[in-house]
Amino acid sequence: MVIDYSKWDNIDTDSDDEPVRSAPQPAKATEPQAGQKNPAPPSQASTPAPDKPPDDASAGKEKIKAVIVRCDGDTTGPKWSATTIPSDHPIFEQQRKNEAPLPALLGIPLIFRRLPSSQFNTRASGLDNQIVTYLNIELESGFAPAAWQSQVGTVLVARQDKKPLLEQHLEGVWMYCDYILGLFGDGAGPPRHLYSRPAFEKWWARYAEETRGYRDDWNNVPLPY
Repeated sequence: MVIDYSKWDNIDTDSDDEPVRSAPQPAKATEPQAGQKNPAPPSQASTPAPDKPPDDASAGKEKIKAVIVRCDGDTTGPKWSATTIPSDHPIFEQQRKNEAPLPALLGIPLIFRRLPSSQFNTRASGLDNQIVTYLNIELESGFAPAAWQSQVGTVLVARQDKKPLLEQHLEGVWMYCDYILGLFGDGAGPPRHLYSRPAFEKWWARYAEETRGYRDDWNNVPLPY
C-alpha cells in the first residue's frame, strides 16, 4: 500500500476555511502552552498489557477484522495492515471506559493492545507510534495520556463492539484526529462541535471522495458504521 500524503493537503473539511491537515506532526509530550489544560493523568487504558500476535487466533472461532499499527522501528510490514482476531481475544476484555475518547464519541469505539517488540528496533525512538498517539488524544486538552505519547510500540487496534475495522476506517479516524489537533494548535480550545458522528460523517464524505481520486483501495469503502 503506497499512500501519497501530499494529496491530503487538498481535502476540504467541516468548514470552507479549515482544511484537513496533511502529514501529522509528532504528538506533544511536554507541557502545553499557556491557555491549554494539562493532559489528563494516564487512565487504565494507558497501560494495556503486552499480548501475543493476532496470528494465534484459534481455529473455529468467529473472526473479527482488526488492524495492526506498526511503530517507527517495526519494519516487518507496512505502517498498518489488516488482520483478524478471534471474538474472544483478550483485547475485548477491556471495559468501555478504556476506549479512545474521541473515536468513542464518533460512534467508533476503538480499543488497543500492545504487541511484542522484541522482533524489531526497540530503541526509544523506534517505539514511537504517532498514529496510536493521535487516536488517544483527550477531548479537553488535545494531549494523549502519557503512556500513549512515546515508546508505544506496535499495537493491535479493534472495535469494542466487534464490528469490522478496515484499514481505511482506521486511516479516516486517525486523520480526523489530526484535523482536530490542528484546531487545538490554532488556540481556539476544544472544538466540541466536531465531537459527534454527524460532524465526522460530513468530514468523511469529503475525505473519501478526494482519496478515491488517486487510491483504488478506497473505492467502495463503506462508512465505519
